[in-house]
Amino acid sequence: MERRRLLGLVAVGLSSGCLSGLPNATGPRNPPEAPAGEPRNTPEVPPVRIVNFDFEATDDGRLRVFGEVVNDSGSERVATIRVRIVVDESESIQDVGVTIPSGETAPFSVEFDTEYDAFVRNGEIDVSLV
Repeated sequence: MERRRLLGLVAVGLSSGCLSGLPNATGPRNPPEAPAGEPRNTPEVPPVRIVNFDFEATDDGRLRVFGEVVNDSGSERVATIRVRIVVDESESIQDVGVTIPSGETAPFSVEFDTEYDAFVRNGEIDVSLV
């Protein structure tokens, strides 16, 4: 029983330095005020937007770009996605139309004649809504 009491006292003694003060909050409680005469503008999120995109090689070694478009509006929308690639200073652009039901996400996919390996070595990609 004495050993438990001794171990308890040692534990309290060693931890007293660590617990001498609880951490305090840092930073302002409220965000700073907007500059005078310049109201704070938060960017609007468009209802139809590209959620994500990626690229891969097709079975025959060409470049394929794919992704998803979301529609947060109250009605069905038709969107045109423009995919632009640049490989060795040669530019290729393809547009694809996608119908997106209200409140849903729709996939898109575009295949280029460009070789996947050439794109990976020295390529650029830009995906945008037109």
